[in-house]
Amino acid sequence: MTNQHDKPWTKGQMNDWHAYITGTCTTEESARLEKLLLEDEQALGLYLVALEQLESTLEDCSAWMDTERFTDQVMAALPDKEAESGQAIVKKRRWFEKPAFHYVVAASLTLILLSSGAFDKMMPQTSGKPIPPKERVSYSEEVMRATTSWLDKLKP
Repeated sequence: MTNQHDKPWTKGQMNDWHAYITGTCTTEESARLEKLLLEDEQALGLYLVALEQLESTLEDCSAWMDTERFTDQVMAALPDKEAESGQAIVKKRRWFEKPAFHYVVAASLTLILLSSGAFDKMMPQTSGKPIPPKERVSYSEEVMRATTSWLDKLKP
């Protein structure tokens, strides 16, 4: 069992339980009382009595206590605005990371392909006559043929 000095109710002190419930006791005291709650049923009963006594007070205080503590923690975690304003770093993009560069490259490649006649090789040469359906070749086959012939020309 527990020692007599671990039982606050034996000394007539409900203040320990009230401090534990409201969160105003030290971490060592809190750990001691939590251990006591796990080991002693009478301590648990007294804790519930203290909780009932403080129930109306806790309902009134809980809303502003939690938000005030939360606000303080957030404000403490934020960096100082004055320290950050002097260290404002503007990262510039390199010239080849800008979107305009990508558009220029795409437009240039399109013009090169158009002027070289790469797209003309994909379309059948009919001179204005319609091609019968049996003689038509699919676009994917034409692209494959053009690519294959282009790669064959590149081979030494």
